[in-house]
Amino acid sequence: MTTALLTQEIWPEITEAVRASKKPCAAAVAYFGAGSSRRLPLPSGSRLVVDASDRAVSCGQTCPADLKKLLNRGVAVYSVPNLHAKVFVVGGKAYIGSANVSSSSAKQLIEAVVRTTDPKVVASARKFVDDHCLYELTPELLKQLATLYRPPLVPGGAGKRGTKGTSSQPALPRMLLAQLELIDWSDREQQIHDEGLAVAKKHRKHPRTWEADEFRHLGKSPYAAGDVVIQVTDEGGGRTMVTPPANVIHVTPPQRDGNRTVSFVYLERPARKRRQLKSLARALGCTQKRLRQNGVIRNLAFKRALLKAGAMTL
Repeated sequence: MTTALLTQEIWPEITEAVRASKKPCAAAVAYFGAGSSRRLPLPSGSRLVVDASDRAVSCGQTCPADLKKLLNRGVAVYSVPNLHAKVFVVGGKAYIGSANVSSSSAKQLIEAVVRTTDPKVVASARKFVDDHCLYELTPELLKQLATLYRPPLVPGGAGKRGTKGTSSQPALPRMLLAQLELIDWSDREQQIHDEGLAVAKKHRKHPRTWEADEFRHLGKSPYAAGDVVIQVTDEGGGRTMVTPPANVIHVTPPQRDGNRTVSFVYLERPARKRRQLKSLARALGCTQKRLRQNGVIRNLAFKRALLKAGAMTL
């Protein structure tokens, strides 16, 4: 008897287990998207419970054409409109977790599934499926539902080909390092700052618990709302300080101040202490020079390390 938590390559494992099964399987899963008859190739005699309500079909979460393929294969298909469970029983194993049968689940979303061979759990999972085999879908009903089906608007949800397996990491926003120094602003720059600040305050998401911050940028601004910025500030006397990662909430349009273009970047960040550059470099195991680069960070591992060091909740 074994039990394990799966967080990677979930669908390749379930698909292979179902394909190798010599006995009928049982599954109750809310959404069954386009291409799912290949992802969950249930053998003849199996039972499948899905949400095939008008709502789920019309927004593309459940695909009647794929259900019809299983029906033709000898699988009994049932519909429960308020189903939200994801339970798969394959032989002496049960998979229970978050994964719908969809392209987005397999290729984009972060999923977690418990695989168990505990006989009591497997029996309970099978009974759960059996108990919801109430409203059976016939070929005629699936034909009617097919007229309602529309491909999903969510990218990847329509069964498009992509990277094999389940994503194990969240998508990260664009992150930039901003190299700064302490300097006095001109009267015009102060005016631009104050006008921008009034707008930025309206975009704050955590006004009570996070700190507001801002900095000046000369020339064309590479920053945009939604970016994450780490400020590296040379304070003189060999002292360089690094702020925790901060979310950009507003950027002023470029404006003229004499013969130069100025914009201001407004941020929101957790109320955590700054770190000295050399201390952070040591903690990351990198050179100080790497932290002195300016602009977009393209190395994913370095980006994750910076976020972890900043202990930031995005």
